[in-house]
Amino acid sequence: MKHFFLTLAFAFAALATASADNLSESILRHVASTLREYGDYEVRFTVSAEGMGTTSGEYVVSGDRYRIRIRQQEQFSDGRNRYEIYEADREVVIDRADRNSHDIFTNPTRAFDFAPEEFESTYRGKEKVGRKEADVIRLTPRSERTAQGIVTLYLDATTGLPLRIDYDYQGDRITVNLNRITPKQIDAENFVFDPARYADYEIIDFR
Repeated sequence: MKHFFLTLAFAFAALATASADNLSESILRHVASTLREYGDYEVRFTVSAEGMGTTSGEYVVSGDRYRIRIRQQEQFSDGRNRYEIYEADREVVIDRADRNSHDIFTNPTRAFDFAPEEFESTYRGKEKVGRKEADVIRLTPRSERTAQGIVTLYLDATTGLPLRIDYDYQGDRITVNLNRITPKQIDAENFVFDPARYADYEIIDFR
């Protein structure tokens, strides 16, 4: 009899885990679909890391193109190439865009688009983010080559939109709070590299 109850308990635990995983995948599909439907949008955020304090930034997305600004650093992509602008050093670094990345700092176009074949997702319940209730989802890369390590998403339980994202890469933790996400038509000039504008910068091209 004791063996029967133990077996039953394990069965219920397995069902609960499966249900949570199905829920997490459903929530992830919803947020990815919502942001795709926005098409063009603007995000205001704050980022903090241990020993580095907190700073604010913003980015805009239009399809597979983006532009992101944090302090005196700026980065943008036309969907093919990535341009990193370092104002303090008077440098521009050019490289191929990594369209497979999910890291909000290197490819915000896919920052909330996690495919099941790339990440194992687990629903972790609800928590408060500020005054809002959030669904919490833990994402573990299925490949060790995924740079951002373990990702934890906090998604508004009412709208499904992201409120916060935590990156934990071998103990190095970064928290990004999404303060505002606004659908907005973005001028295509945001994604065009004009060499004349950076005539006095050093151009470092890794393409």
